[in-house]
Amino acid sequence: MTSLMPEIDSVRAEFAPTISPRHRVVGEWATGVELSDVIGIAGLARRGRGIPIVRTAVRCGTDSIDYGEVFTKVDTPGAAAGPGIIGSCVRLLAALVACDGGPVRLGAGRRMSAAAVAAAVADRRAVAAERRCGPVDPALGSADVRLVVAPWGSPYLLVELLAALADGAALIVPTPAERGDPNALAELIATRSVTHVVAPPGALAGLPETGLPTVHRWDVIGTTCPPGLAERLRAVSPGAVASFGYGLADYAGAVARGPLDGTGRVRPIPGARVLVLDEYGRAVPPGTIGAVYAGGAALIEPDGAQADWSRFIPDPFPLEGIGSALCRTGERARWTPEGWLVFGDSEPHRVGRPTSDEILA
Repeated sequence: MTSLMPEIDSVRAEFAPTISPRHRVVGEWATGVELSDVIGIAGLARRGRGIPIVRTAVRCGTDSIDYGEVFTKVDTPGAAAGPGIIGSCVRLLAALVACDGGPVRLGAGRRMSAAAVAAAVADRRAVAAERRCGPVDPALGSADVRLVVAPWGSPYLLVELLAALADGAALIVPTPAERGDPNALAELIATRSVTHVVAPPGALAGLPETGLPTVHRWDVIGTTCPPGLAERLRAVSPGAVASFGYGLADYAGAVARGPLDGTGRVRPIPGARVLVLDEYGRAVPPGTIGAVYAGGAALIEPDGAQADWSRFIPDPFPLEGIGSALCRTGERARWTPEGWLVFGDSEPHRVGRPTSDEILA
């Protein structure tokens, strides 16, 4: 019998849609898939209120606060949030809940909309769910213990807090001393049986080669993906998954994500947008290095008298449903023929302003 497959393949090739390189670099590759399961701030808080009140919500050093205390403070106008990192977490959360969908001012001429926070939280919850340590009882919440290496008042800290509360997880925030000491950080991870870690590469590069078997996922957030870090994390947590998230100080979460393999190759996450443009604002073809601009659902915008709009431009190729502003990152990158975004050229160098450790600040 004569096979019809060659004829079928010929017909498919004849009628297959032709996608131009330009369409890919300004559309398909440049834009993450549409956000799904985005829950508003009120809905996220409502989920947190349903978690048993005695469960630990946030822990930092010797201080901790349970779910009942968190929402009592959030729901009581004028209530003292408390000192230190936990107090900072509660104040950020209370400000966000009180804004009723409006923007939250972060100081230094920046603001973050409630929609941006919700978009970043949706991504963080989806990433955490990929390596959850067990099934979730809706009445009890997740058994995750998540650690985020970020200073007081950081937008990343607010996003991780909301994501953890909505899932019923415990959030561990290292003290400044623990953030700067790899041995102390490793001891904290082991002592608290941490399951998920979010940190810049500089905080993890010096981890001692001691086993951390409770960790199921490492999320490295920064501007560079250092070679050798994947091997170190694999050695201390053989069963864990590790990813690299390209982050910006002007975006409430990772803008793009890829494997932690030292290449730094990434693709935009859901809701994010990344363009590579030449000096005339034109999209460059695959293989050509250009300037990187980023925007999307979780963009942090300038605000007030101190606002600095000099690094922001209108999207030259706007898409429906995506934010119209882009931030000039100060970095250079190229698209590969497979649709990966790779920063810099063949010579290794730092990409990004500010540094990776400053991204989570």
